Amino acid sequence: MIPPDTHLQIGSLLFEGLDQIDLTGPFEVLSRIPDSTYRLYGQTVEAVRDVNGLRLMPDAALADAPQLDVLHVPGGFGQEALMEDEDLLAWIRTACRSSIAASSAMVSRVTQ
Repeated sequence: MIPPDTHLQIGSLLFEGLDQIDLTGPFEVLSRIPDSTYRLYGQTVEAVRDVNGLRLMPDAALADAPQLDVLHVPGGFGQEALMEDEDLLAWIRTACRSSIAASSAMVSRVTQ
């Protein structure tokens, strides 16, 4: 349990081919949590495109992300490539101290 006086660091991972609704739906909830900071993180600071071509811009690169309390990994066809990226999986394993919200397939790969 996280103490109520703790400021939460919350982040979502941006990647090519994510499904925008899987990002923005949870964003509507996560960005409203009191006493928290919500940011979008990408492997770089370059914009990515969702499955339909919508450009999305990260706030920062993964290398610049703080230790996160909650990490959200949206779904989408691009997630399949992420599950083969050992550097990214290693980052996910160490980046989040409390909770990872992702597909069961992604969680399975991260916890191997």
